[in-house]
Amino acid sequence: MSYWHQMYRREPVSRVELDNGAARFESLMSKELSERDRKFAESLQRQFSEKGNLSPKQVECIERMEERYSEDAIAARKKWEASYKDEHRQTAIICANYYVTTSYFRDLAVKIATDEDFVPTERQFNALTKNKYAKKAIAAATEPPAFPVGTLAKVRANYNLVTDRTLHDQIGLVVENHAKGLYASSTILVNGKRHKLEDRCLKAAAKKKKK
Repeated sequence: MSYWHQMYRREPVSRVELDNGAARFESLMSKELSERDRKFAESLQRQFSEKGNLSPKQVECIERMEERYSEDAIAARKKWEASYKDEHRQTAIICANYYVTTSYFRDLAVKIATDEDFVPTERQFNALTKNKYAKKAIAAATEPPAFPVGTLAKVRANYNLVTDRTLHDQIGLVVENHAKGLYASSTILVNGKRHKLEDRCLKAAAKKKKK
């Protein structure tokens, strides 16, 4: 055998027995598997039928699938689906509306925001809603506005927050609140012009002292 053949020779994949394999496949295939899981299970079943054994990784896949479709796991998913629609969907939509504007969780966010029947897994929900950015978006959407419509607000003289220097220290009338995104924002009327600014760019206008 040449040097290069020795260098790139693949070691044979080890095979292991699958205890009660035929019965386990029959039981698994009788369940309501997802389309993807069913195709994968059918592929493994064919290999098992032909060779009588599987690789260690394939056995691990079968075991995980059996666990995923166990009676307890199915009951837990049904319980989650019911609680999601009643208790968690609005929170998921808030976070999805933020994440559709980013490159993170985009596919999941689009499904949640556009498909009323879609239910993310509990793991997906937690990943989408329990990170620090999601918590900011939830707070922005659910907490009372810092500057309610009809109040006066002063624009902070902070170039890092407000790049338009002409707005610095200007007082404006809040005409609209926007409870969406990572930070709540407001539209204020300054010298007859509307400006939409994040609430962190504003501060309460000092009240005039009575004489």
